[in-house]
Amino acid sequence: MKVILAGSTGFIGGEVLEQCLQNSSITSIIALSRRDLPFSVANNPKLKVTIVKDFLSYPESLLQDIKGAEACIWSLGKARMPDNDTARKVSVDYTLAAAKAFGQDSASEDGKAKKFRFIYCSGGAAERDQTKTLWFRQDYRRIRVRFDRHPTCGCPRTY
Repeated sequence: MKVILAGSTGFIGGEVLEQCLQNSSITSIIALSRRDLPFSVANNPKLKVTIVKDFLSYPESLLQDIKGAEACIWSLGKARMPDNDTARKVSVDYTLAAAKAFGQDSASEDGKAKKFRFIYCSGGAAERDQTKTLWFRQDYRRIRVRFDRHPTCGCPRTY
């Protein structure tokens, strides 16, 4: 299985990457990253690292690299953001852009249609209930889950 991984330099994404590298059913990993990965993992033959400067647009060359992927594990984000606009851009806008771009072609390399899974890791203390009273970091905790509630993300609503 070919997997796309975003956020592989972070705490959660780094562990997800290690688990993917050790899993024999995962044959190929395309890591989308803002910077190079450590040498200890970057040389693994299952892994291809693609440096992404703008997570709002995906060039045709990158879309060709991910063709045939069956899943994307999206762990891109930070525990602390400078403001809510930045948090919204990273947590919602980047994620929606990726889901739309990656979902365009769900056919595998052999031409047969396959189900594509987009797994969004929202982060600790994120609150799914948008009406709940929160005692700390209210806006940020709500923003982190807005992606999977967005009506245009094109993702199935199964959890």
